[in-house]
Amino acid sequence: MKLYWKVLITAMLPLILVLGLGMFQVNRSLRLHEESVALENRLKVSLLRFRLSSFLNDMKKTAAILGASGDAARAVEGADSDYLTTWGKLFLDAGGMDKILFTDLDGMVLSRPHDPSRFGDSLRSHPAFQGAAGGRDVAAFYEIEGAFSIICAAPVKLYGDIPVGTVMVAAPVTPSLLSFFVSGTGLELLVEPEGHPAATSFAGACYRSFLHLDPELIHEGIPMKRVLVYFPDDRAMVPLTDLHSKLVLALGFFFVALPLGLFLMLRRHLRPYTRLMGSLIRLSDKDADLPGLRESLEEESGKSRHEVAAVTAAVASILKMLEEKIALLEWTSRTDALTQVSNRLHLDGVLQRVLQSSAKSGAPLSVLILDLDHFKEVNDTFGHQAGDGVLRKTAAILSGTVGQRGSVGRWGGEEFLVVLPGRGAEEALAVAEEIRSNVENGTFDITRYVTVSIGVAEALPGDTPGTLVRRADMGLYRAKAEGRNRTAPGEE
Repeated sequence: MKLYWKVLITAMLPLILVLGLGMFQVNRSLRLHEESVALENRLKVSLLRFRLSSFLNDMKKTAAILGASGDAARAVEGADSDYLTTWGKLFLDAGGMDKILFTDLDGMVLSRPHDPSRFGDSLRSHPAFQGAAGGRDVAAFYEIEGAFSIICAAPVKLYGDIPVGTVMVAAPVTPSLLSFFVSGTGLELLVEPEGHPAATSFAGACYRSFLHLDPELIHEGIPMKRVLVYFPDDRAMVPLTDLHSKLVLALGFFFVALPLGLFLMLRRHLRPYTRLMGSLIRLSDKDADLPGLRESLEEESGKSRHEVAAVTAAVASILKMLEEKIALLEWTSRTDALTQVSNRLHLDGVLQRVLQSSAKSGAPLSVLILDLDHFKEVNDTFGHQAGDGVLRKTAAILSGTVGQRGSVGRWGGEEFLVVLPGRGAEEALAVAEEIRSNVENGTFDITRYVTVSIGVAEALPGDTPGTLVRRADMGLYRAKAEGRNRTAPGEE
């Protein structure tokens, strides 16, 4: 076999290997990213279901409270519209519940607190009235006052057992109500009942896929034609898929154009290709060092003015782009988007590795699990954006406090996990107390103190990540039970 054939084969095989390895790594990173996005979307849908359930429960409670009042029952019995209007106004605008109607047992409207001048008409034929007048609580989709609404109706009883009328609480299914359900999730919601126009929370953004959401919380009233949850475009995937396409084109180029060019030119330019061959042969190792290879190719292209220098520089440029995209993918797959600390998936891997290392070396290992105290009150009082700000600030305090001593990540919701290799329980408790103090004395953009409760656990022989975190959780529960804003060790 002639020398230029040997050089040609030797040059091409490493190129195929490095591009194949690059394709494999890109595909793997893409798959991990897609799995992470899918998990995030499942969590968002679960949050949406929870919000729908909570909203419906709040409506049921409001209807029950309105109907259970003895004064309200006497007002219904006496057709006291003024009292009923005053009583009902106390419950209006409670997160979308902006319609309340009181009726007597004949269906005549005694009061509309949301529209005090309108009363005296009849709702006798309305299904929600009929159900409540029959003595049962109603939760259903119906049209009322010209608007498709969620309606909760309940009987009004005098002395707790004598029916005298009904009360209906209604929340029209409007874009603003749907936007309330999906706020902070990045999702969009479309609701289309049979025979009624669709309502949607869309704000003009682009969405790539949707999920059918079964309205399983309500089984009564107007049936749903469709309830759709839309997911936003994953913009991070656009440059990644573009890179994937470019790599495929690059493979086609190297398989067709480059071998032909090399074959024609090697006989006159053998020496430059020989030098290039030495660098490329290193790619035959399956654990090829892509940064090292790129630096070698860049150095080789700078030494020569031969035409092969352009090929060398092009390969180095592709490898550099590949390294950057892989680094971006790896960072995205292990980082929590809101707090910019490690996510649950990455923390699981870190904890598994350090626990194995600790078991092998005998070095101590501790974990801290902390939870923001009364975080739901922060969201309820200041809104979810303020709550997100508290989470970000807390993560920054954690990262600054722990520093190089360990790893910090978001465990889920308002919980964070700190992994402290080489630290026993005593040192871990000191770090936990330092974190607790820094959070307590931190400056947050809300007008209330922010505190955390922390559970601490040291790894024991035979521990798994699950048992270790479970003991730390026990410490957290203990800290909560003892009054919050404190640290507590988990029981062994």
